[in-house]
Amino acid sequence: MTFFNTSMPVIIFFIIIIEVALLFHQWIGYLTRQREHKILYHLCIVLFLILYNIFEGFFPDKRITYVPEKWQNFLGYGFGYIFCAYCPLYFYKAMGLKSLRFHGRYGFLFILIPLFVFYGILYPVNNDISFTRKYVYIIPILYAIVLFSTAIKGTYKEYHLYKDKVLLVERLCIFFAVFPISITPVFGAWLGIDKWIITFMCNVGFLIVNAILMRQFVKQSKLEQDKLAEMKIELDQMNISAKRDVIVGFAEKCSLYNLTAREIEIAELIAEGLKYKDLGEKLFISERTVAKHVQNMFLKTGAENKTMLIKSLKG
Repeated sequence: MTFFNTSMPVIIFFIIIIEVALLFHQWIGYLTRQREHKILYHLCIVLFLILYNIFEGFFPDKRITYVPEKWQNFLGYGFGYIFCAYCPLYFYKAMGLKSLRFHGRYGFLFILIPLFVFYGILYPVNNDISFTRKYVYIIPILYAIVLFSTAIKGTYKEYHLYKDKVLLVERLCIFFAVFPISITPVFGAWLGIDKWIITFMCNVGFLIVNAILMRQFVKQSKLEQDKLAEMKIELDQMNISAKRDVIVGFAEKCSLYNLTAREIEIAELIAEGLKYKDLGEKLFISERTVAKHVQNMFLKTGAENKTMLIKSLKG
């Protein structure tokens, strides 16, 4: 069954709707946690997958006359390679493996160059879409074997070093979210399985793995937020303790210098930065009286100015 007399299978159309909703939901989540770049790279791969499903679902279709046949064949059979060309960068950024640095920077060339040669040069010359679909995949599949094996080896190597099961599950989810889609040309061009069956199986697998992966991201984010909250509580407690120590030390020094209750009040307000005039207004005494009390404190503490006075009382 197709969608409104097009080549788009109805089931794939509904999967696209689900993925668009998923993309929007995850985008909203990313806006609240923009420091988590892994989610951004994952959003990009979801977007590429949606475009891949749209183009593969609608094209090629002879009933669509406003898009040239060669472009329809490219979009219908070749756009998946553009999706795959993003995968090396996605693996590198999302997995965070140093062993994938080369692939993250240059991996796309092993996919886009064959795509350009076969769909951009050979196909317009020989008009043989079957030949193009079969042989364009040779170099990318060889490269994919290298990429996937490097990713798996790097994942387990770091797991043996750090024993981080959460990170292991996250990286395996990233891997299996992409791997099935990357090998679809084998089933389509070489084995001749219907596109909608391949697309359906790959997308269902992706959605399942995506749910697990998003759960991991949310769990990790919650752990980080809880840790930050604990650190804030500890910091607040340290600040309270430090303030208490300062107050106790201040009181002890005032007692040591035999300051009167009024002099202690004035000293506390001077420490807050109040001037004589403001200080007098707050204590309902004249500015001259304030100055007299300060002079008495200078004599008792040996201080020569207000800064030295406060330093001697807090020190």
